[in-house]
Amino acid sequence: MIKRRNNNKRSRFSILFPILTILGIGIIAVLTSGYEKSWTFNWNGIESNIKDSISVYKYQSISSGIGGNGRAIPEEIESRKWIMENATESELLRLTEFPNGNIKAIAYEGLLRKKNFKNKVELISNAINDTIYSVYYQSGCLGDELKVGEYLVQNVLMIDDRIPPFRPELITDFGLSEFEKQKILTEFHNRKK
Repeated sequence: MIKRRNNNKRSRFSILFPILTILGIGIIAVLTSGYEKSWTFNWNGIESNIKDSISVYKYQSISSGIGGNGRAIPEEIESRKWIMENATESELLRLTEFPNGNIKAIAYEGLLRKKNFKNKVELISNAINDTIYSVYYQSGCLGDELKVGEYLVQNVLMIDDRIPPFRPELITDFGLSEFEKQKILTEFHNRKK
């Protein structure tokens, strides 16, 4: 008589192993698909009221203050202004590293609006070269996706000579000389796209 080996344990394992592997990969994929880089942002040195405002604003687009059908929406501008006015220079510098283009744009713009901030040309240069995240800008019924540097040069500084000029009363003076503006514009036009 020939003895048969009991292969039940081996056959169970050979069936169960691929199923568990596929199930494990599926669970890992589901868990990591919702990951956001902002979860690991280091908030040290940023006050809780600024953090709370950032947490709310990171899901909004930056608005010109004009909504659909030409309706004014000042509260959208006011919440952005509040962050820029109430965050310190060091907090805004820290927020230029936040993994969200809208928050980066608010931080850069806030630093430009600080009269005592000295390195504005270098700051704008950093923004022009910051091409990883996009700014979502909305004016009226139109929305646009811009790089942070594009938003600053075209919609904040308003110095891009490739778009129609703005009315003089709309342009804010950020304390930049004509030479500095030209230097920024040259770097902006020569940037990698």
